[in-house]
Amino acid sequence: MKASTVWARPTRFLHFGLATTVTFQLLLSLVMEAPEAGRTRSAIESLSFETHEWVGMTALAVVVAHWIWSISARDNSNIRTLFPWGKDGLASVMSDLRELKSMRLPEGGGRGGLPGFVHGLGFLAATAMALTGGILFFILPEDGSKNEWAEIFHHIHGFIANFVWAYWGGHLAVAVFHKKMGHDTVKNMFDLS
Repeated sequence: MKASTVWARPTRFLHFGLATTVTFQLLLSLVMEAPEAGRTRSAIESLSFETHEWVGMTALAVVVAHWIWSISARDNSNIRTLFPWGKDGLASVMSDLRELKSMRLPEGGGRGGLPGFVHGLGFLAATAMALTGGILFFILPEDGSKNEWAEIFHHIHGFIANFVWAYWGGHLAVAVFHKKMGHDTVKNMFDLS
């Protein structure tokens, strides 16, 4: 694989952190129940919610570290790779889309174009999810009663979760497709050496 398509080592570590925390959060959301005034939760619902809160704070720390790295990186992990919205970046995205239209899968990995754009969208969704969850961590009363702000952020957090689920499923499917096409994208992303 070309060196330009391999993500930088810190990016691979941060991606692993995001992939792990986001996956864990999504799975926890299937069994957890937030505290609700006047309602008794089962031990599983309660423990999974508490775990969701703390893993969410870990995800927020990973997101912040990833932003710092992406802004300061001087290699293919920089912010222009994740958000190729300049003239050259958009031209690369369009070139990749033309390849897809011609039934060819563009090379994945650490480059701008479509792979960078897709990772950037997922990163924005994860950022929004972690930020709203972090706010809820501090403003949601332990007894489950919700003030107006907690209610607003709870709805935003739930709305964004739909995009994160869709991204997570799509991202997994495309990773499997890359693997079936003989690309080393998945191996290169999770090679933490």
